[in-house]
Amino acid sequence: MSVITTLGMGLLFVGGVLFVNGLWLRGIGADADVSIFNFLTGAITFLIVLWWAFGGNATNGTAFDAAGTLLFSFTYLWIGANAYRGIEDQRSFGWYCGFVASVAIPTGYIVFQGGDIGLAGLWWLWAALWAAFFALLGLERDELTDPVGAFTSIVGVATAVSGYLMAGGYWPVI
Repeated sequence: MSVITTLGMGLLFVGGVLFVNGLWLRGIGADADVSIFNFLTGAITFLIVLWWAFGGNATNGTAFDAAGTLLFSFTYLWIGANAYRGIEDQRSFGWYCGFVASVAIPTGYIVFQGGDIGLAGLWWLWAALWAAFFALLGLERDELTDPVGAFTSIVGVATAVSGYLMAGGYWPVI
């Protein structure tokens, strides 16, 4: 299985969980339900990371691929844990999101240099989203909750569609 098709499988779930998390930010959905989907997505993407990092001849993924995907795995495992425990103070997670945003920007550039314009665009879209999470949670800008929730759901749809195309072998589309 190629790196892109494996990534697509994970991104399909990432897109779904982003869509649901966006609704959750806007007050639609229960913490317990959201935690289950986040734990599942975190586990799926973590298994992909393990395959890429330690799979030997089983994969042609790289440490770079694994590291980028691990940013997502940890994000969803942390959200799942916070939702499950009902954590109100999300500042630490918000600062982690600032870190992810700062890593996603150059990652998009590296992917762009490798020729995958669509995946580079996704990395930059995710950088913007994680920067929005940093502002909302790390800087405690509660007035951004509804717009960040809506943006999260939109990014979720874009990510799910991209993941579906990758998993199906229809990537790159341009």
